[in-house]
Amino acid sequence: MSLVSKAAVLDGIEGQFHIREYEVPEPKQGEFILRTEYAGVCGTDVHMYYGHLNTVEYPIVMGHEFCGKIEKLGSVDIVDSNGQQVKEGDRVVIVPGVSCGECYYCKIAKTPTRCSHVQAYGFLPNREPHLLSGGFSQYVHIKYENTSFFKTELEPHIAVLTEPLSICVHGFQRAGGVRFGSTVLVQGTGAIGLGAIAFAKRSGAAKVIAVGGPKRRLELAKQLGADVVIDIDDVKDPQERIKLVKSETKGGRGPDMVVECAGFPGAVPEGLSYLRDSAEYIELGHFTDVGGVEINPHWHILRNNANIRGVWGSDVEHMEMTLSIIEQLELPYDQLVTHKLPLNRIGDAIQAMSKKGYSLDGKEEVIKIAIDPWQALANQ
Repeated sequence: MSLVSKAAVLDGIEGQFHIREYEVPEPKQGEFILRTEYAGVCGTDVHMYYGHLNTVEYPIVMGHEFCGKIEKLGSVDIVDSNGQQVKEGDRVVIVPGVSCGECYYCKIAKTPTRCSHVQAYGFLPNREPHLLSGGFSQYVHIKYENTSFFKTELEPHIAVLTEPLSICVHGFQRAGGVRFGSTVLVQGTGAIGLGAIAFAKRSGAAKVIAVGGPKRRLELAKQLGADVVIDIDDVKDPQERIKLVKSETKGGRGPDMVVECAGFPGAVPEGLSYLRDSAEYIELGHFTDVGGVEINPHWHILRNNANIRGVWGSDVEHMEMTLSIIEQLELPYDQLVTHKLPLNRIGDAIQAMSKKGYSLDGKEEVIKIAIDPWQALANQ
């Protein structure tokens, strides 16, 4: 008897998520069918909903942060990207971006996240040959050549964090790493910002400053390693925040590294103003186009001798590094996922992360929402 999968299909920009059923195909040689356990709702998903990523075609099954168990293998000799043999029932984390391995960026520039022919689970239109290619569905057809994935024993609500936290690893790598004993400031306390706080502290930063909110996120930021937290609701004036940040650094010079994870345009000139002379600014927050902002190249960049690193996604190595870190369970990563919702509440998740002040149902403060496609559909 063939499998049938429910999937949440977004019909267009600011449209509706429709629960559809699809027959799950038989996997071919080298392919497999994944039974999704959790799929994280990412800030990028929110922006895709509002049409801020011009490469997206609709209708679409989104969900690029996902993990699950192998339901059916297309061949018995499949190994993960660490060379571990996998079997049906194994839990795996999927690397969503699949590079071609042949273009200029893959073979010569050695930047596969810039692949000219990339295919990415959760970003492709829901039609042949890409049906069931996003995590907001009960089953995902893992089919693209060169797909990378990792077997793990982590509980699924932690394993699902591998992809978003890998963005932080890529960012630190692009900047040459966190200097031991340095001061690192993180703008934004969503999942990626909280990951950056944890990894900065774990990498040897002597002091980590978090600028963000709401309060529940700031409390978790402290547990993950933030030494100082600045609530943007309490300190509303950017100039006051700049003064406060400088006062928390040696000689009032500013942080050695600023990591922008907020995804709001106004955070960029403010973050550049925090930075000490000749320091590193890492941009992780703007994976979609949410608008521009005015900066002064003289004061923000040249006069300050700033090193600015743009980071686009993450690759296989960053996912592997991240999984190796979080598998140690040294920090309370399990507290990042605060809500688990069924497929027909993805729209509520989008609203909670955008227009409702990070609250769900008007009361529950959200850090990270994961979709459980097997949870009974809620009455709406």
